[in-house]
Amino acid sequence: MKRLVRSPLMLMALTVFIDITGFGLILPLLPFWAEHLGANPFGVGLILTVYALAQFLFTPVLGSLSDRYGRRPVILVSLLIEAFSFVLTALSGSLALLLVARFIGGLGASNIGSAQAVVADVTPPEGRARGMGMVGAAIGLGFVVGPALGGVLAGLGPEAPFWAAFAVALANALLVLRFLPETRKASATTDTGTRGHTGSILTSRWGLLRSAPIARLIAINLLFTMAFTAMEAVFPLFTQHSYGWGAPQNGYIFTYVGVIIVLMQGGLVGRLVKRFGERTLMIAGLTLLAVGLLILPLGAQMGVLLLSLGLLSIGDGAATPTTSALLSQVSPAGRQGETLGLAQGVGSLGRIVGPLAAGALFAASGPGMPFIVGGALALVAAALALPALPDVPRMATPTTHDRAQEPVRENSLV
Repeated sequence: MKRLVRSPLMLMALTVFIDITGFGLILPLLPFWAEHLGANPFGVGLILTVYALAQFLFTPVLGSLSDRYGRRPVILVSLLIEAFSFVLTALSGSLALLLVARFIGGLGASNIGSAQAVVADVTPPEGRARGMGMVGAAIGLGFVVGPALGGVLAGLGPEAPFWAAFAVALANALLVLRFLPETRKASATTDTGTRGHTGSILTSRWGLLRSAPIARLIAINLLFTMAFTAMEAVFPLFTQHSYGWGAPQNGYIFTYVGVIIVLMQGGLVGRLVKRFGERTLMIAGLTLLAVGLLILPLGAQMGVLLLSLGLLSIGDGAATPTTSALLSQVSPAGRQGETLGLAQGVGSLGRIVGPLAAGALFAASGPGMPFIVGGALALVAAALALPALPDVPRMATPTTHDRAQEPVRENSLV
């Protein structure tokens, strides 16, 4: 425990794990809670949509604020907002209030870009993918542990998971308050001279897309996020149609997927990056994700199904941290939180569009079509990564304490 709280990287991974565990606590009950308040299937989907919409809107903003005012206060305030959203969810007496509560929850959960910026602050470029992988592994592990605990707590009463999630978020905020140091010093934050041409945070964050490498990496992140979340959304319907499975069987399968992603991001990514480089590993991951999605509809036998899920899980586990690592390397000095927040915000857009498009394709063209289209999107993402990505000129001089601002490799990202 002492090692966790003394290392900003380990503490950030622990913080993210606790954060995602708290969110996962409410997942098993949230659809039923919405139905209890009068929601139809569309209303249940809307609960998830407003949460992702809030992340799309506010993740870049929180990332930018963390560049300007520091990582620690932004993460701390966001955790308190998230804790408040769980209280509001538990006390919701109408569907409208529940929608408001989940939108606020999405705002509170928009701190992932700031968390990744902490990783970028305390790791050198050559260790960036391993650090991002640890955060990714923490996210995956939280999604394994949280829903399992939520299912157990639901037996204590319909509101129990929400109050437990509130306690978890509050404890997480206290952990950050007590142990997380500020990794972004005031001297390294973006000053008015650097940002004066933008006029506002919103204008500034979209101005980053004028950089071709940043725009390409964000597009890659959007495409494979859409592909993976589309698979998650309709996979239970696919297995019900193909195998007659219900919630327990799908729960086991998603645990299998989650464990592979955790192992990949938590241990293997760092070693593979040392051997092959971030860009090569990202392309390989995107290719494996595409192959896994394309053969998934062929899974008439259990072996083929497990193989396809294993391939796409390895692919996602490789592509996610390497994309974040490359983004942190090409982002302008003093704007890493803003860049990573923008990427996560656009990724939230993929989590909105992907499930909706997958459901429409499933209904219109059959159970296999969402996976085929998802595989095609992953292949497009891999194609975008093939050209060499040049360095982005730095907009500010890095400080000596901030190892995340060390010069990146010349001429390309590999």
